[in-house]
Parts: sequence; C-alpha cells; structure tokens
Amino acid sequence: MATCLILYPECGLQPSYESFLETGKKRTAGRYAKAGEFPWHVSIQSHGEHICGGAIISALWILTAAHCVAEEVPPDLTVVVGGTDLSHPLEEHKPENLIIHKNFDRMSMENDIALILLGSPIEFSSEKVPVCLPFIHDIDTWQQCWVAGWGSASGGSHVLQKVRMKLISREQCLKQIPELAENALCAKLEKGEREACEMDSGGPLVCSYWKTMKWFQVAIVSWGEDCAEEPNHEILVSVYNYRDWIETETAKRGKPFFTEGIDISAHARMAPSRVVPSRAETQLVFLEYPLLLFISLIAFRVL
Repeated sequence: MATCLILYPECGLQPSYESFLETGKKRTAGRYAKAGEFPWHVSIQSHGEHICGGAIISALWILTAAHCVAEEVPPDLTVVVGGTDLSHPLEEHKPENLIIHKNFDRMSMENDIALILLGSPIEFSSEKVPVCLPFIHDIDTWQQCWVAGWGSASGGSHVLQKVRMKLISREQCLKQIPELAENALCAKLEKGEREACEMDSGGPLVCSYWKTMKWFQVAIVSWGEDCAEEPNHEILVSVYNYRDWIETETAKRGKPFFTEGIDISAHARMAPSRVVPSRAETQLVFLEYPLLLFISLIAFRVL
C-alpha cells in the first residue's frame, strides 16, 4: 500500500527571503517588510478590518494576545495569512475556537496570552511558515529582535512595517513601570527607529540566536507607551513562561501543538506515524556539536 510523504517545514525560516549568510545576519534597511520576511505574521480581522497581529505556531494554531479576542468566536472574525499587503486578496481562515488564559486580567494585563484554533489547516509555503518557540529565558541570549505590524485600522498601514527592538532587563523596566506584570518582558526601540514604530498588538517579537538562521517568538506585544515619548517601553508577554500552557491547552482540544510547528493529527490518516523530536531537543543537539568541537580544539592546543 502506497503512503504519502509529507514534508514538514522547519520553524523560524524565511524560504523566500535572504538568508543570514547572505545578509551578514542583518535584515535589509527600510520601514516596510519585504515579501517572506515575516512569514509567520498574521492579521486578525473583524469585518475585514485589521485589529491585531498574531503568529503562526503550527498548521492549526495562532498565538496572540488575550486582549485581542473575546471569550466566544464572533461570526465576523478572520485570520489572514501569507502576505504583507492587506490591500491584496490573501488567504483567510475562520477561527474554530478561542482560548484565553483563564487568569487574564484586563486591568493589570497579567497573562495577556491567547490561542486561536483555525477551522482549517494552513498549507505552508515560502510565504507561510510557523515561527519557533523559545527554549531559553535569558534575554541576553537573543539577538536582532524585531516586531512588525500594520498598526490600527484607523491610522495604520496596509503594508506590513517593521522595527528593530532591544530587550531590556526587568530591573531596568521596573524603574519606569513599577506595575509590570510578573510574566512580562520589556523592550525599547533601537536607536534610529523612532520614525517607524507601527507594531501590532498581539503580534510577535522575534529574535535570532547565534547563527542558526532561525527566528524565535520570544514575546507577544501586549501594550506600550507612546512612540514619541522618550524613553519608550513596549510591554510584552514572555512566551517561554507559557510553553507548558500552550502545550496543555492545545492537547485539551484534541489537536496538540508540536514544537516542530505542525499538527501531526491533521495528517494522521494520510501518512504513517512517526515521532517528531521537539525543537528544543534538536536545537540543543545543533549547539552541542560546535561546543564540543571548540573544547576539543582547546585541548589539542594545550597538549
């Protein structure tokens, strides 16, 4: 009996965008995102108007902020994927279920995180790729952090904009914002980014790690201060702190999230069963090899 071979895309890559090696690990300058630069970024829309951003974490799951969605699925809500220009027809998906963190507090913005279960799976392509979830908490680990957004329906742009951010320590942020929630992170605009500060509430803050050529969603944009103010701080939800919550909630719905970024259950009847290693496990293996090589070279020189 013939079986179908299904290729599962790796998370955090940019198939239709220049690689780190070609660009020296730096994105091209400019205010507007290029096609394929943020292939995980989605537009959450109501009545055809953009209201919030979100990130593809698997074929059936979108990660966003809790304040962006309601308890029940409104009939007019859609998730738009696969492009940077909202004035062009793009792929739309209807949500099947909305999962808001049970301890979300709209006053303090504590636990401002939510999941959207799509009614139909996303067919991945060079323009539609899941983002990786972080495997470490230390903010000093992450490099080249970016957010993107279309802004608000009233004053936003129909073309996705990008801005580079810098994560700052919790201690430093508490001096400016004493009421900072427990699982919140702080970031500020990088120098020279004052002109471009459109970012999506609910959208991902993505960062790179060493030279892996992968992008990880370190945080979710929750709320922020006026871009024109100095200093400006953007308050984000730490995704690392909610890894267990994401895995638990998606499993409860019978469509468990896999860290490879693919819902295996969606293809279970099409392909033979196989074990999918977690992204954290494969990432650690990837990092162990150069570390062991480095240690070996030092030992050889000592001898």
